[in-house]
Amino acid sequence: MGSGPWPCAHTPLPPPHDAIDTIHAPGIPLTLGGIPGDVFLQNVSAQSRCRADKKCMNEICKQNAPSRLSLSSRFRMAACLNTVRAVWHLARGLFPLTWMAVIAAVLIYFVWYWEVMPHANQILHAVALMWIAFGAILITVTLLGAILVFVKTRRQNRHVILNDKNEVGGRIDSDYRVYRAFFLPFVTVECTLVEDIFRRHPRRARAWEGEYLEPVGRGRLSALHRTISVRDIFGMTEISFTLKQSVDIEIAPASGHFEQYVFKSHSSGEDGYSHPDGSPKGDLVEMRRYQAGDPLRLVLWRVFARSRKLVVRMPEPTITEQNDMFVYFVSGAQDEESASVARSFLATFDDDGACFAADGAQRLVRNATEGLSDVIDSARFRHQGAQGLMDVAPLLQSGKLAHCFLLVPRQIGTWIDRVRTFVGAYPVRPTFILSVDSRKSAPSSKKNSVWTRLWRATERDDIDSDSIQDVCEKLLPMGEVRIVDIATGAFSEVTQARSARS
Repeated sequence: MGSGPWPCAHTPLPPPHDAIDTIHAPGIPLTLGGIPGDVFLQNVSAQSRCRADKKCMNEICKQNAPSRLSLSSRFRMAACLNTVRAVWHLARGLFPLTWMAVIAAVLIYFVWYWEVMPHANQILHAVALMWIAFGAILITVTLLGAILVFVKTRRQNRHVILNDKNEVGGRIDSDYRVYRAFFLPFVTVECTLVEDIFRRHPRRARAWEGEYLEPVGRGRLSALHRTISVRDIFGMTEISFTLKQSVDIEIAPASGHFEQYVFKSHSSGEDGYSHPDGSPKGDLVEMRRYQAGDPLRLVLWRVFARSRKLVVRMPEPTITEQNDMFVYFVSGAQDEESASVARSFLATFDDDGACFAADGAQRLVRNATEGLSDVIDSARFRHQGAQGLMDVAPLLQSGKLAHCFLLVPRQIGTWIDRVRTFVGAYPVRPTFILSVDSRKSAPSSKKNSVWTRLWRATERDDIDSDSIQDVCEKLLPMGEVRIVDIATGAFSEVTQARSARS
């Protein structure tokens, strides 16, 4: 016999639950197989609840199973796509014929089977054989050159490791060298960097090609990938492969110039005088050097007559400077100028009440070193610009949000919608700092040849005034907009009327 309330295997089974009322008689204790009736009913109800719970869990598992399968299938699909893409690039790089050679081969095929074979055209027969022999020579020379360049370049740079800390616009001397296979006829070797934050400048020699790198964007790198292409001078054959180099490189934004008045909650108007209903300002007693965009009525012409230097008057602030402010760096396309302003701001960063944050960090910093590190790392989060703004906003006091400055890119992206969500969620009117570089719009002194202008795309890195105007029109309904030139340090405030005129 079992010790519990349940019968053993040899215990007679109790009658069904619906037959209890017919068996039980009033005044007689109910016993089923030696088990009291109340205990039996409790066990039956417990079993029913257990079966119901199991059924509910099965239904939940059935409902959740497709989502788990779909998620895993998406991961498998992404992995398969990456594998297919890698195999395609590898096969395309190792396939020796270019599109020009494929078209030439198709033409030779049609000429051979439609003209040479039916009509026994000896001239076309000789021309086709010459083209086939010439193509075979080009393929052989290109293949031999690719093998030599791959083996010698990889062996030469096997132990070359690059460690450097630099800034945008600097110069990094690299010890990496590429073999040129100079003795092979009709063969040229070209090396390009996969990473777009560097501009490679080759230093050619007879057998080996050196290089130095010019950073054009911020970021941290642990490896550099170089695509080496070995091709013939006629453009018929090409073999390319990629070599990896271990590096430890940190590129900081370029140090820019800006006026300290950029990060002030109150600034003077365009004419240099305060409005009666606006913020109070002092007399025009301070002086500074003239900058592009300053009104001519503020120029001290007597000083110019004596020293031949343009000096303008500046109003003396009568309001105590507000250090309780919040500066946020928004990452996105064309944000290197804003990163330069962020670095210059962090250089004069005062942790007395001010705080700084950048995209991707999801934290508030009161230290210039940590702030610059977050700005450098934000280059990896350009696709989610301003996403961390809603994460750090609850950590701030209302006083800091009232003096909010957002460093935004000069090109519209997905960050504009997240900034609009932030402005709608919090009763703030932030000041947007839009940065440009007037040096990029200056005409270049280098003149390309006619052949270069015809067959090569001209690199344009100048300031797009249309995109800047679009950004200003999007931001003006949400707050104040100030444009800073990191080359001269001058800044100007954008108004609705000025944006409409521009």
